[in-house]
Amino acid sequence: MKRGCFVAALAPLLLLGATSAQANPGGAAHVEFMFRDADANRDGVITQAEVRTASTRHFRKDDLDNDGMLSRDEVRQQQLRHGADQLTPALQAVVTNNAFVIYDVDGDGRITLENYLQSQVNMLLQADFDKDGQVTLKEARQLHGVDAR
Repeated sequence: MKRGCFVAALAPLLLLGATSAQANPGGAAHVEFMFRDADANRDGVITQAEVRTASTRHFRKDDLDNDGMLSRDEVRQQQLRHGADQLTPALQAVVTNNAFVIYDVDGDGRITLENYLQSQVNMLLQADFDKDGQVTLKEARQLHGVDAR
């Protein structure tokens, strides 16, 4: 089951095709868990403001040395905590590198809070299939290729 949580927790990597939540029986449940974490007002949709709030909380937790940036090692540790430890070392490196590239939206080799927030908003916009400026659980499941339980 830990591997199931890993697939959905690494949302950015799903966009790159590094893994498939569709083949993961726990994927839908974890997408729902992540959705509920971000849906602060429990209205059934996630807005950019909610994504920014949840992502700020996650960034601060992942910024282990509190320097306001995520290093490659901090991203690696983040990914390991989310289940990459179940992968081979070679795949762990791929996961870390892909996450780093996604989070480093300006490509300067540093991941600031603003970089991280923008990467998360970008993912939200990719899930906004009906282009109404917010994401429903159905759209989140669609983005991750999983069906409801």
